[in-house]
Amino acid sequence: IGGTLGLTACLYYANRIRRSRWMSEEERAHGHETTHSVIDHFKTLILDPDTTVEEANKRRTTSYYLKMRESHSKSLVLGVTGGPALSLARLIKLRRKEMDRIQHHWKMRNQSHRTIVVMCDDTTRRLLADARRRILEPLEHSSDIHARGAWIPPLNIIPDQDMHVTIALPWWWHTIRQGNNKLTRNMAQRFKQTLLLKFHYPFQIELERIILLGGKLIVALWRCVGDRTTEDGRVIHDRHGENLDPMVRLREEIIRCFITESPDQRRKPLTYQHRMSDTNGTMDSDEVLERQHTIKQRTPGMGVTADGFIHTTLCRLPLECLSSQDIELDKIHRLCREASATLNGHRMVIDKYRFLETMGEGGESNPCYKPLYDETIDAPLRHRVGIDGTVTERKSIQSHTVDKQMTIGSANNFLSQTVAAAADDNAETIEKKSANTLSELFQPPSE
Repeated sequence: IGGTLGLTACLYYANRIRRSRWMSEEERAHGHETTHSVIDHFKTLILDPDTTVEEANKRRTTSYYLKMRESHSKSLVLGVTGGPALSLARLIKLRRKEMDRIQHHWKMRNQSHRTIVVMCDDTTRRLLADARRRILEPLEHSSDIHARGAWIPPLNIIPDQDMHVTIALPWWWHTIRQGNNKLTRNMAQRFKQTLLLKFHYPFQIELERIILLGGKLIVALWRCVGDRTTEDGRVIHDRHGENLDPMVRLREEIIRCFITESPDQRRKPLTYQHRMSDTNGTMDSDEVLERQHTIKQRTPGMGVTADGFIHTTLCRLPLECLSSQDIELDKIHRLCREASATLNGHRMVIDKYRFLETMGEGGESNPCYKPLYDETIDAPLRHRVGIDGTVTERKSIQSHTVDKQMTIGSANNFLSQTVAAAADDNAETIEKKSANTLSELFQPPSE
């Protein structure tokens, strides 16, 4: 009996550890899937400015699926163990350490970073906030640092009004130096020039899924949509668009405009490396290697993974000090899947950007809270020039016509359109029918 109990205890604790750790490299490579895969060959797609919407979506949605599958392997967060008094004291100590880490840059008071984001519209914020609330309900979490149950600091829950999509990080954390405000304004101006000169018009993104990324980060993941033409000439606006992927192209152009010099040398790079070179005249080779292309390393979807990642951060879970008891994540994963099934396909227009400089007062994932610099920049609009020289604005996000009816929005003049004539041998009958309108279809038949 003693041996059986000992073996049971060993198996129990081994299972707890297995469920609370990451998959090994071998498990990630093989997993429990069959050898046949629909998405396996999409993992090696390389995204560049000439990548189409369909190609980029195959790459990013494959990455989303693999991240979700990997996150499901972590289904348990171990509680902080010990005696009742000891575990609580240790828990509070770990939580205070976590708060210090979250506010590390803010407490230094001399560092900032710059980011470009797009704010979620009212409808999107409302949907994502409601989904987040439902996903976190099983945790019964508290913001009280002395709570024995699940604890989530307020800074880790992004306020509804601050929900956003991160576009690029042109300048990672650095010490604020003399001329900082001028540098920020120059970078914002450079971004505006890139939008205008490279014709980055408004575009749409579509919600793909919501996942608990890495077992600790609840994010909404997006894909792009574009136009494709069917065999019979109809235009469809969906995830298989044949046009260039606007998000990949935008990020590539932002990176290029900040790290390269124009052929006429009028545009100089705006990077930490360039700024230090101008100040000191030279830099150590190790420093150059460390700082080179930080914007590309930090911009989502453009670094090592290069998977076109588009995300909105909703919440961060402090795994090291979440609770004094073990927390099951299976319910969280299930609710994320249900929220994905409910919200998949929701769209948002990318037409206004915010260039922000923040010191980290809002935490790790919220640059919108009390920024040092905040400028809203509109995407350039399409215009149509008439033969007489008049210029009119043309919306880039518009509905498409199929069989002379609007597929998005209400039909215009529906009841006054003429009914197509039916085949009939009587010419007089054909002429009479062709004069009918659709409104007459709803009238009682005449004798």
